Amino acid sequence: MEQRVRDELVGKIKGKPELESFIKEVTQNPALIPELFAIIKADPGSVKFYCEKVLRMVSERQPELIYPYFDEITALIDSPNSFIKWGAIITLSNLIAVDEGNKFASIYEKYFGLIDAEVMVTAGNVIGNAWKTILKKPEYEPDITKRILGISDNTYLYKGEPSPECKNILCGHAIACFDKYFELSHSKEAILDFVADQTNNPRKQTAKKAAAFLKKHKQS
Repeated sequence: MEQRVRDELVGKIKGKPELESFIKEVTQNPALIPELFAIIKADPGSVKFYCEKVLRMVSERQPELIYPYFDEITALIDSPNSFIKWGAIITLSNLIAVDEGNKFASIYEKYFGLIDAEVMVTAGNVIGNAWKTILKKPEYEPDITKRILGISDNTYLYKGEPSPECKNILCGHAIACFDKYFELSHSKEAILDFVADQTNNPRKQTAKKAAAFLKKHKQS
């Protein structure tokens, strides 16, 4: 796309177009997708965040449109900008549904290694969306479950200091994830033990999730 046209696209986005209308425009004209990636890479301001959100939402609804750009999305999980990184983590989880080329296998270790990242939101976005991988590729379930259960032994930081509250929040994400695939798991007993421990979690929301999970699944 010519630079002039790209500049016009940036100007349009700076005008904050209605999100749903713009998403529809992108799905109807997929030629805009590589331009959105180009803007993310080049824009020093806030336009890149709008572009990332559009790509993420398209990946939720029509992942086949974003899948050809799997490598571009993968590169964004190394972005120094946390918001771009977090969005890319979610987008990759959406692309699993159409990963007929098994591209995810090449980044599996790197992607799920982020569960051990010290930043809670990074780990939380991987944990919160891990069920999508398991439903599409159940062969990964034992390892993914093991990694999620391991958060009890991890340290997560807030402003550079260890934060028990960050871990409490992640435990809530883990329970919500387990709920999505519990019946498929080969580690039901370990999951139930983990969740039972969270009924005493000092974070009330996490404790409530744990109680509800046990009520739903303990008889299965």
